Amino acid sequence: MSLIESIITELRIPDLPYPVGQSAPDDSSRWHSTLSEAWQAGSDERVVTHLQRTDAVWSMRQVNAAYLADRIMNVFLRRSGLHPYLVHRAARLRFWLALDLEARGAEAVSEQRPLHRWLDSLQALRGWSRTGGRSDRPVESHLAAMEQAVGEAFRTGGEEPLEACVSDWLEQISHQAEQAERVAQRLWQTESGAAGQRAAEQAVRAALSRTCRGRQLPASLWAFIEDDWRVLMRRAALEHGIDSEPWRHAFRLLEWLIWVGDGNLCGQDRNRLYHVGEQLTDKLVQVVTLVEGRDPVPQRFAPVDALLARRLRDEAVEQEAASIPEADPRWLERPDEAQGDEARSWVGSWYLYEADGQQIRQFLTGFLEETGEVLWTNARGAKLDIEPFRSVRERFEAGELTHLPEAYPFAGVLSDTLDSLQRVLESQRKQREEARDKAREEAEALRRAQEQAFEEERQREQEREEREARERAEAEREARDEAETRRINDEAEIREKVLAEVDRLEAGSWIQLGSGEEALRLKLALRIRASGKLVFVDRYGLNRREILREDLATRVRDGEAQLLSEGAEFADTLSRVVGRLRVGR
Repeated sequence: MSLIESIITELRIPDLPYPVGQSAPDDSSRWHSTLSEAWQAGSDERVVTHLQRTDAVWSMRQVNAAYLADRIMNVFLRRSGLHPYLVHRAARLRFWLALDLEARGAEAVSEQRPLHRWLDSLQALRGWSRTGGRSDRPVESHLAAMEQAVGEAFRTGGEEPLEACVSDWLEQISHQAEQAERVAQRLWQTESGAAGQRAAEQAVRAALSRTCRGRQLPASLWAFIEDDWRVLMRRAALEHGIDSEPWRHAFRLLEWLIWVGDGNLCGQDRNRLYHVGEQLTDKLVQVVTLVEGRDPVPQRFAPVDALLARRLRDEAVEQEAASIPEADPRWLERPDEAQGDEARSWVGSWYLYEADGQQIRQFLTGFLEETGEVLWTNARGAKLDIEPFRSVRERFEAGELTHLPEAYPFAGVLSDTLDSLQRVLESQRKQREEARDKAREEAEALRRAQEQAFEEERQREQEREEREARERAEAEREARDEAETRRINDEAEIREKVLAEVDRLEAGSWIQLGSGEEALRLKLALRIRASGKLVFVDRYGLNRREILREDLATRVRDGEAQLLSEGAEFADTLSRVVGRLRVGR
């Protein structure tokens, strides 16, 4: 099972409208109509919010598909770096994404899906700003076409309209990207050339501002400087740079020309004036030859020669104040290499600022080393502005200009979102497993408690039975002992009575041993009292037999012998006594 499928089928988020108890059956028609109505209404709300407002019972899969669509789109729109207007228009796609996730699971966000491709293509509009100009029209037209295609896909249940719209859009932005790149390249070539000319012009202006401001010059000299020497200095700066020898010589000769032209300066040192006068024209020729590569015509420096002659003759020369505007003296300095390195690190990134309540995005196309400026362009490669890099940095430090984060593709958003939800899902799985283990342990503990209670009850019952058995055995033993005691007592009583009867036998008394045909009748012949023996003989006086009195009493008691001497009455009496005693026992 894929991660997305696991999230859709297992995840539980608090406060979402999950079904109570068993999962509700998927109501596809109600689900589809709810999302379609939200799309047609142009809603910007979360999909889950729409589900919570209805009285329908949604399945767990539908609720989680809605939650996942909201989560993915919120992260993408927050991190995409797109213009807020584009974010607003793209946010509604969460309804189509929810429908697709519920139906297709992980396939809904694969790289081949129209929605995935379209969201990734929006990075081409990362630098787009809604200014109300011509550049807005293609984007507005496509957004309208995209919304129409999604509405048609909702209506038909197929995504052919969406696929066609995305394919057409990808073709358009590919063409626009190529066109913007060509425009930007031509612009950079143009501005790079213009930057050199501008740097040269600004350097000359700064040089003139530094040397001429506040000076009084003859009109002829000022005309020479403006019409001739200024042009030469601009060429020296443009072709050789302000740190070159031609520029330094041209700048130095400009200072000499100003010194000669201002009477307040040259009139104070006649010796220096002669020295300068001897060398000035030759120096001018040398610099012109060095810069232009050819010897100048002699008439070119006629105004300078005429002025020198009048100064040397100490003639009065009419002068006028030089009208030189102020210029930034930093143009006379060599570009800061550290600033250049820093500026180049800013190149190739998008920046934005607020203007008239609108968010304007601009691309830093390149750094113009000659001028220390940067070139700003828009998403179509057109020029927006040329600005000194130091000004850019000041605006950035003041918070007026901010860096637009790097583009974050939809695949990255999807990966981050799924990773985050996977941790939540694994935590919930762990909690469920712990709950199952706890329930299992509680059930096992209950079972063991029941078994223990049953065992304790069984042991108590066994002990009770054993106790009752012991009591019964004790009672039986006591009964047996009592019966035995009675028997012994009865036997003793019988024995005593029988002995008493035996002791009453006198010589000539008869007894019978045995019974039936084997019965033997004997007559007492003699009683030996010392030994307790009784001597019996048969009727012939023969077959003498000695029987102890106790032995005879035992035989009588046991019925093995009878006393016959007393007649029938004695026998009956003895029989009754013995019988009564036996019954009592």
